[in-house]
Amino acid sequence: VALKFLPSHLVASEEDKARFVQEAKAAAALNHPNICTIHGIEEQADPASVGAPAGKQMFIAMEFVQGQTLRQKSPAGVEQRSALQLKQAVDIGVQLADGLAEAHEKGIVHRDLKPENIMVQKDGRVKIMDFGLAKLKGASRLTKAGSTVGTAGYMSPEQVQGEETDHRTDIFSLGVILYELFAGQSPFKGVHETAINYEIVNVDPEPMTSVKPEIDPELDRIILECLQKEPDERYQAVKDVSKELKRFTRESSRQRMSRTRIAATPVSREVRTQEEKSGSKNLFDRIPGVLWMGLALLFLGTTVVSLLFFRGDDSEMSGEVVRALVPLPEKNTLAGNFGGGHIALSPDGRKLAFVAEDSLGRRNLWVRPLSALSASMLPGTQGASFPFWSPDNRSIAFFAGGKLKKIDATGGPPFSICDVVFPRGGSWGKNGIIVLPVDQTVGISQVSDAGGVPKEVTTLDKSRNEQTHRWPYFLPDGKHFLYFSRTTAIGSGGELDAIVVASIDGTVNKRLLAGTSNVAYASGHLLYMRENSLMTHAFDPDALELKGDPFPIGIGVHFNARFSVASFSVSNTGVLIYQGHSSSSTPELALMDLKGNKSFSLRNAEIFVSARLSRDGRRIAMELYHTGARNSDIWLYEIDRGVNTRFTFDPAVEWYPVWSPDGSRVVFASDRKGHHDLYEKVSSGASSEQLLLETGYDKIPSDWSPDGKFILFHSVGDPKTKSDIWVLPMSGDRKPMPFLQTEYLELNARFSRDMRWIAYQSDESGRNEIYVRPFPGADAKWQVSTHGGTAPRWHGNGKEVFFLTAGKIMSVEVDGTGSTLRIGKMREHFDPSSVGGTATRDISEDGQRILLEISNVQQESVPLTLVVNWTAETIRK
Repeated sequence: VALKFLPSHLVASEEDKARFVQEAKAAAALNHPNICTIHGIEEQADPASVGAPAGKQMFIAMEFVQGQTLRQKSPAGVEQRSALQLKQAVDIGVQLADGLAEAHEKGIVHRDLKPENIMVQKDGRVKIMDFGLAKLKGASRLTKAGSTVGTAGYMSPEQVQGEETDHRTDIFSLGVILYELFAGQSPFKGVHETAINYEIVNVDPEPMTSVKPEIDPELDRIILECLQKEPDERYQAVKDVSKELKRFTRESSRQRMSRTRIAATPVSREVRTQEEKSGSKNLFDRIPGVLWMGLALLFLGTTVVSLLFFRGDDSEMSGEVVRALVPLPEKNTLAGNFGGGHIALSPDGRKLAFVAEDSLGRRNLWVRPLSALSASMLPGTQGASFPFWSPDNRSIAFFAGGKLKKIDATGGPPFSICDVVFPRGGSWGKNGIIVLPVDQTVGISQVSDAGGVPKEVTTLDKSRNEQTHRWPYFLPDGKHFLYFSRTTAIGSGGELDAIVVASIDGTVNKRLLAGTSNVAYASGHLLYMRENSLMTHAFDPDALELKGDPFPIGIGVHFNARFSVASFSVSNTGVLIYQGHSSSSTPELALMDLKGNKSFSLRNAEIFVSARLSRDGRRIAMELYHTGARNSDIWLYEIDRGVNTRFTFDPAVEWYPVWSPDGSRVVFASDRKGHHDLYEKVSSGASSEQLLLETGYDKIPSDWSPDGKFILFHSVGDPKTKSDIWVLPMSGDRKPMPFLQTEYLELNARFSRDMRWIAYQSDESGRNEIYVRPFPGADAKWQVSTHGGTAPRWHGNGKEVFFLTAGKIMSVEVDGTGSTLRIGKMREHFDPSSVGGTATRDISEDGQRILLEISNVQQESVPLTLVVNWTAETIRK
């Protein structure tokens, strides 16, 4: 290994030291052939000052890499043909981009990419060094506010100006390095650092072709896009840089092969002269007959598709509406989890993405070109829901395993963008921005399609009793989007539910009309559901105003009132597709063992929102959502007797029940006073509920201590701290005490059986992970999950913590008998999606039974209805 001792000024204070260790440990998790591996971060007393605390030095133990730095391999300013051949230079660029892509996917930005930090081994493999000094997305800045980290000549404009940076600053630095490799000189010139920094911020680099005319213009285009001053104008993902360089290499190879074949073919001067005169005629004369047949079929197919989908206004059929049925894959049906709505037409109307479910309940993403007779399943998409397309029709985003992911429409490994608790749709704008709600009871957030931490752009309006913002849909300008605002209705209300238009900068949030469903925009019209009909309504996207009256264009469209979602999709080219009414599904609450065997099942006409097992495992507290009344109440179910009893009767919403240790009482949240407060009720139902805690913010209970003295809950709604963990004493003045308040989301806290520890979920690392802290409180903490985690549960023996990772049930061994927590082996138990599970509700005290919600959709293949030129009806009407 190599040991790198850090200068004392880098960790001068405990704050700097803690921040460095946090970021370096995250970087140590990187494992990629093009990244120098960090094995550990250690501390050693300085011999020169033994006994002095300040004399301790931090050092990094890293992989020992033999080779030359890129600076030594190819000093800037030398003639590149003598130092690096073009092919080798492009290969170095591809390796750098691949290594950075791995880091960016983990949420880590290098911030100091330069030739001195890049090693080239004898075999040509490239290693990126010093990721220990990277900036972790979502973490505090390594340097003080307003200062910069980086090297003159390789910093991005935002770095030079001391602004916030993200993964796109590495793309700029990569562009500088590649420019030097190809052109042999720096894109930014200056005799001192200030002059160089001025050019980086204010002067566009000259094209490489003006420095070296032999450089391919396509290569010039790639590098100059990396060097755009504005981050939004660069490549939004370094993976795209890698793809472009690989494509350049392939095309260059084909051109070289083509030139070689032509040069190797003896052609007389007379023949060449005749071919020059006849142009391409002789070329086509030499095409074999089989190839002619293929070209003819291709031309015929293209013509049919063009006539069907891309006719001009003067076409004879321009006034005709064409309808057809699109069958689903054999032995599959359209997925019905989360209410359905898992279909998406590409913006150009040529392809359909959809989620299909087989007879075993397994859900996967499929893609079907509308010019083809069959669809293809995309591997790696199990558990997918709510797909939506990129504006360039090349990629598809979808939700699976607690993540928003994206995948090439032609297949390949999926890329995780951000964490999501409960998916409720998303939309991809033309500027590389995706809007989505990350949970079912929050506003709309935006996140880069290259990955990152979502930032909320809409907030729930409590004066209108808003319960959720969902189903966002971008307008063509990429700045404004539509969404559905649903309110907490009393009885059969919902009069305040609305379709709203908002902007990603938060300056616009305008109610357009009363609504009940998701909404889309195409061809100058909004499309949404009313009753059982799909409606269209003229809309001016510039003025953000409706025009005229709505009218139906589809009858009998599938609509789920519980999730307020209709199953339809529309393209920008006059193509519409929707699902007709299908067989209704009955949700099931099942108790499974760790092998997936079912020991208990409860089916109900209403929807299970959440459910908790009593400590003895004999009863279930759950809230059931009644779609007609738009309301939820808590019910108690006795497993042995099979009796389900209604527990709350107030017309307000009651949810998130938690059992007392002895099962004699239940605490829950209710919004009877305009915000979710905590109430307590005897589980026998013999007396009315009692108000435990009323405040101006929403509260969700998560656990009741084993001794019955404390209740854990998390608060929701503080714009600065978002979601915090609190402890409510059940005696004395019952004044709540904050357990953990930070700028991050902390929730789902659970007591260990001996009450010495609290496990909880936090996104402080940029994604949800499971942590454990001492109770009643201390600064110490331990991260027990390694690849994401939500919903922790303690085993009754206190020696194991269960949690969910990408939907799968995991557990990790812990030993908390001493003053510190020792973490042991991790195990994977069960993937609920393998049996059609849509949500893991609880795990029993002995860790042997899982309370799982299953969506039971009758396997009946209902075809989709395709409508071409639907706008013709709007013109006639």
